[in-house]
Amino acid sequence: MFRSAALVSVMALMAAAARATDCLPLAGVGCYFIPDDMTEDAALLIYLRGHHPTYGPNVPAGECMTSAQQAFAAYELGKIAREKRIAVLVTYRSGLGVTASDLEALAFQSRRTFSKTVLASHSGGYVGLGRTLDSGLTASRVIMLDNFYGAGGDGLAMKLQRRISAGTACAGFYTPHNKKNYDTGYKGSIQCSIDALGSDAQHNPGVARCLGGYLDGRSCL
Repeated sequence: MFRSAALVSVMALMAAAARATDCLPLAGVGCYFIPDDMTEDAALLIYLRGHHPTYGPNVPAGECMTSAQQAFAAYELGKIAREKRIAVLVTYRSGLGVTASDLEALAFQSRRTFSKTVLASHSGGYVGLGRTLDSGLTASRVIMLDNFYGAGGDGLAMKLQRRISAGTACAGFYTPHNKKNYDTGYKGSIQCSIDALGSDAQHNPGVARCLGGYLDGRSCL
């Protein structure tokens, strides 16, 4: 009995899709995924996850790995990594910053090095982004995924603009619930290409929809 072309296509897509368990543990940080065909000098995407859908910012110690894997699967980060042939590191909670020592641990464990680092922060992950910038970790690009909070004083907006002024590229999106935060805290403070998505319903789906384009320097609109 011959399989239909549609069935074969679906099965091929299922075989190619990265499962949550493909994201391997990195102690104290979260999980990482490296596509089989990634080149030796490819980029590393650090995905600073937002609040967990159940635990919010306070992920229990025993749920750290499953939290990182949940974000990896929910936002299709494995698919994006394979399409772009880049590695991805996913944090397990929104307040966690990534340091140079964490990347040294990743390089040692994975036996891979990376040509550049991209930071993508979603929603409550603005806290982790701020702490990552505070750590001095360098990045070629920062991607803001509806995470326009914490701008006040010497807050995230100023930290981000200091990096942009030094040559870091920046892009991202906001949804209507974040418009006031963006307008008052970021719009006049950062030189960043920001898209306005038209519905709050895009807060989560917008990540998979837009992230790949931002990695290529394109708008999501």
